[in-house]
Amino acid sequence: MSRSRAGGFTVLELVVVLGLVAVLLGLAFSSWRGHVAQQRLRYGTVQVATGLRQAQERAKEARVPYTVTFTAGSAAYRIAGGGFVENATMPEGVTAVVDDVVTFSAFGQPDAAHTITLRNSSGDGTVTVNATGGISYQTP
Repeated sequence: MSRSRAGGFTVLELVVVLGLVAVLLGLAFSSWRGHVAQQRLRYGTVQVATGLRQAQERAKEARVPYTVTFTAGSAAYRIAGGGFVENATMPEGVTAVVDDVVTFSAFGQPDAAHTITLRNSSGDGTVTVNATGGISYQTP
């Protein structure tokens, strides 16, 4: 006597497949969080470099000094000069490593060379203002 088996999956097969899917989703989520943190650091680094360039150009245009102020451990920074004040914020989790104030003269020249280091869980990004006024950045 032959028993016919109804089509479908056993409970054990379903549990194994669901377990594998859960493990894969956990790995994907972990990887995704790291990617998001890295993108936030990259965006914050580019944002700060752009803010410094804007302050430099505004100083030259208005012929007044501009300052960009960073506070260690803070995501906020301030661009100010000639009656203009902008309080900017870096992306979530990105902060400046040390206190620094970059001052651009009325001719757009920085007061000194500066390296602004930004940090989050994915690493460090740097924005460099050289003594001649060039601004560059590097991200991980």
